[in-house]
Amino acid sequence: MLHSPHVPLRQMKEHSPDKAIIVVLHGLFEGTLDSLTESSTGTVWIRDLFLPRSPQSRILTYDYDKRALLRPGTGIIDPLLSLATTFLGELVAERAWASAFDRPIVFICHGFGGLLLKRALALSHSRLGKSTERLRSIYVSTYAMLFMGTPHQGMPESALRFAHDPNVAGLSQFMSSLLIGSEMLNEVADQFMPIMKQYRVFNFWEELESDIDGTKTYMVDRDSAAPHWADTEQCGIKATHLEMLKFSTARDSGYAVIREALTRYVRLAPATIKTRWFDEKKFLDAEHRKQAEELLKPQLEFGSTMVGDVEHPSEYYLVSHCSSNQFTGRKQQAQELKEKFRRHLESPNQKARGEHKIVVIHGLGGSGKTQFCLRYAEENRINYWGVFWIDASTRENAEFGFSKLGEVAGKGSSFLAGKHWLSTCHKPWLLIIDNADDPELEISDFFPIDGSGHILITSRNPRAKVYATAGEIRFSGMDPEEGINLLLKSAYAQYGLSHRDQQQEGFARSLGAELGYLALALSQAGATIRRNIYTLEQYLRVYVGYRDRLLPKSMSISIDTTNAIATWEIPFQKIESHVSLKNKDAVDLMHLFAFLHFDGINESIFRSSAADSVDEDIDGMVYPDIILSSLKRTEVAQARLRQALGVLTDHSLIDFDPDTRSYSQHPVVHRWARDRLDQKEQLSSLHCTVGLLARSISPYLEASGRAFRRSLVPHMESCLQKLENSAPSFPRTVGIANSIERFAWVYAECGLWKKAKTLQERLIKFRTKILGRKHEDTIRATYSLGQTHWNLFDPKSTIEAQRQVIAARRWIWPSWFAFYVNPPWMPDFISYYAALSDLTLALWLAGRRDISKVIGMRASAGLLKRLGPDDPITLNAMFNLARTLLHLREWDKAHDLLIPVLRKRKRLFGLNHPDTLMTRNELGVLYCERRQNLAIAERLVTNVLEARKVVLGEEHAYTLWSVNDLSKVLCERGRGLEAAKMLEDIIPIVTRTLGDAHVGMTMTKGNLAKAYVNSGRWIQAEQMLAQILKSTPTDHPDWVQTISGYVYVQIQLQQWRDAERNCLNVLDQIRRKKVLARDNPRIIVIAEQLAHIYLATGRPDESKALRAEFSAMHTGFAEKLYRIVPEGAGNQSP
Repeated sequence: MLHSPHVPLRQMKEHSPDKAIIVVLHGLFEGTLDSLTESSTGTVWIRDLFLPRSPQSRILTYDYDKRALLRPGTGIIDPLLSLATTFLGELVAERAWASAFDRPIVFICHGFGGLLLKRALALSHSRLGKSTERLRSIYVSTYAMLFMGTPHQGMPESALRFAHDPNVAGLSQFMSSLLIGSEMLNEVADQFMPIMKQYRVFNFWEELESDIDGTKTYMVDRDSAAPHWADTEQCGIKATHLEMLKFSTARDSGYAVIREALTRYVRLAPATIKTRWFDEKKFLDAEHRKQAEELLKPQLEFGSTMVGDVEHPSEYYLVSHCSSNQFTGRKQQAQELKEKFRRHLESPNQKARGEHKIVVIHGLGGSGKTQFCLRYAEENRINYWGVFWIDASTRENAEFGFSKLGEVAGKGSSFLAGKHWLSTCHKPWLLIIDNADDPELEISDFFPIDGSGHILITSRNPRAKVYATAGEIRFSGMDPEEGINLLLKSAYAQYGLSHRDQQQEGFARSLGAELGYLALALSQAGATIRRNIYTLEQYLRVYVGYRDRLLPKSMSISIDTTNAIATWEIPFQKIESHVSLKNKDAVDLMHLFAFLHFDGINESIFRSSAADSVDEDIDGMVYPDIILSSLKRTEVAQARLRQALGVLTDHSLIDFDPDTRSYSQHPVVHRWARDRLDQKEQLSSLHCTVGLLARSISPYLEASGRAFRRSLVPHMESCLQKLENSAPSFPRTVGIANSIERFAWVYAECGLWKKAKTLQERLIKFRTKILGRKHEDTIRATYSLGQTHWNLFDPKSTIEAQRQVIAARRWIWPSWFAFYVNPPWMPDFISYYAALSDLTLALWLAGRRDISKVIGMRASAGLLKRLGPDDPITLNAMFNLARTLLHLREWDKAHDLLIPVLRKRKRLFGLNHPDTLMTRNELGVLYCERRQNLAIAERLVTNVLEARKVVLGEEHAYTLWSVNDLSKVLCERGRGLEAAKMLEDIIPIVTRTLGDAHVGMTMTKGNLAKAYVNSGRWIQAEQMLAQILKSTPTDHPDWVQTISGYVYVQIQLQQWRDAERNCLNVLDQIRRKKVLARDNPRIIVIAEQLAHIYLATGRPDESKALRAEFSAMHTGFAEKLYRIVPEGAGNQSP
């Protein structure tokens, strides 16, 4: 809430309209008033000391509920963004109410308040749409900010514990993200740095240590509070963190500096902000005019059917980088591309066939295909509802790219979800499939089914043109005049701004001819000249010499590629020849870049995770000095890293994208950097790169780092592919094994279960051979494999993996004392009980619920004894047991377990945590099974379904599972038609995402059959149940339940003979194989159905004899079950 600091102030409009507003944001440890009040005198300095000297200033403070940030389990996915959004909205509203929309702002931010401001300004800067321009006003009006002990680079854990609520177990997820080096802090920094240059920034740090639990420490050290940013002011305050903004008199240490800065900023702000608003209005007018012109432009480029269909142009622009500012030329090809798309749209035959509009751009590597497509996308994005970029350098990367589209669309992070989403979008879109060079790659696998968009393919493979439906364009050397222009623009920043030098153009023409006018080679040569390594006149002679020396080594590549390679060898050998530290580091980094994926190389990769110290040997790798230095995470080390990256960037060997804060290499440069190493050097660099990636993966898999870890997938794919090529039987060393274990964690986190399974199986095989099956590392890998099998819905493999874990755990004790107290035949320790809990879950999924119950009871009792009732591991065991009891129809016992589990998970994790959602869903299913509180059951399951759509995506397996559970509730409430429609809608999704043989499909068909019965659609129900029976083994408990439902439908259709035969078949199986006990409720239902058939067909004696054989039929409780249609595995709930 915004308010004035407890002092009568006139309305803002009564103040001088051009005076700055001062806004105060407090930190996490105190509220606004407490952080500004000197305790001994009660002086609020900004009111009592500063305001009398600046009476025309308006001072506002912003209070937020810091308790929501300190508590675990708030359920807010991004608390900082949520807080920043609210803050922006309230500040804009306050200014609008006071008619001070463009008044300058100066911020004073204590501690975390500075992070809140940085996130809010980045959010304000991004708001360009007409409906959100008011929010952008804060970005425009801000003049300066005083950061008072803001943890730009994080805080130590001890400081966070100071604010921690002792009544809550553990730091909240948000508090953990404030630790030094967290992903959230990096993200905030990356968003703020591009806009910081237009603000006046003053960083203050604390000079006195705080007493935290008897230990003296800085809550925010100087390096974190005052990073070495260019053009910023810095000063220390002789106070602790909490006392930095508390002054009783104007003579107190630090006050004079703050007063002077505030006074200066308030004085200078109006003129600057007035000019900035003038420029901003011109900028917005130009943006609006440009959009209007594009919309009104005759549809010559894309045909008359395109722009008119775009209700929301550029709603999606998912392109990871921008075109080079040195891009030039290719105007003829650009016009040709537009014409091809236009002609295709106007062709009546192709319209009728609904073909994709595909143009293939093929040609030499380095000829500018990717840059051409980037520029085309940027210049024409207004004409498309969405623009999407897929890297097709490998099948894995292409599938991963589509999975990111599915995630953005809220459909689920899978390849098929992303592809299907585009297939169902009937607004015009542009899909760019880049670097599809592999001849073995079937590019058509990545075409959406519907043909309502444009597809651009780039490839070095000329045979890729067979995929073209709208035409092809071949790229080779540039037009000579365009090529000369590119070379001179790259070499001389002022080229073209003054008179043109004819002599320069003559040298450029000669050099361009030698380079074959290849765009990449021209650009690289220009960069070398710009760096003054050689003059334009010298370059041609030197270049030819390098190329001649390379030719004998390059017999397997074309002369065009050799032309390009020579342009990179020239600057790189210059770097190698210099003895400076930054040049040596640059060479080492280049060797590592060669084994990462060529795009999206985040600087964070070169830093260790917060949990791995530089001295911790997790991989046994021998790293270059630059990596060992960067792992220390000091400011000096980071500066050294950036200097080395700067060397490579300055020589155009890598590119830096300021928008994404990532580095990239051209694919041809990437290949050259690798091929120039000998085999031994390649293997050494590859192993270092693998270890480096693994170190960047935190073993705790914090939620705040999920986006960063997801960005590592292409780099992991690149390394694994090269490991496969160098040693197909990898891993061969403990270091590589430890690294691929972390890779598997990331694949599993991203839902790439099959990839995770492959790595985990390799890992277990290696560790079993080297370390033994009972080694802790082997057990951990086996446990992870069991989790992967579970997520692949493979219960048999899950049970086997967990059986191995339990068997090994029997022989591993926490201590020798534990061995004597609890020998192997009586294990009594946490890891053993946790393994039993996992086995409980697997047995439940496999339908072996009687055994699941016994094991689950033992696991729960042991964990309650060892950990207590509030530990998350105990709660998991209690939940697994409750789920088993529910499906054994022991509803009261299940209810007594689910209620406390739900209550505690909500408190610990929040309402929408996956574990809490699972518990809420199961409670709804329990109410449904009991036919009690059906309205509550519907509300519970519906809320879980909506939450899962947001958190997991509409096509995630657990979301589809919630649809099934909701259908059961609707059937119990007599809304079978609604349930059937819901399930019919997801059948194609289940087929696409899980497959027809998946247990999820059996579940969905079983519930659909139930919905058909509920709505009286007997024929459809019979057909559906017949399909299910074909895929259900006769020894599975759900077989009996499913055939009972089938018999029920046949009775309704008066198919007496078929119904009798099915009942007799089940009873015969019971007598011979003893699948279930004779008094099992499911068997009693079958007997009741058979007795009914005997009576309906005039055979009362046989009905009487059957009742004598199955005495439980006389209890009457089977009558309650008679009209229940079995779900056929549909009684499972995640």
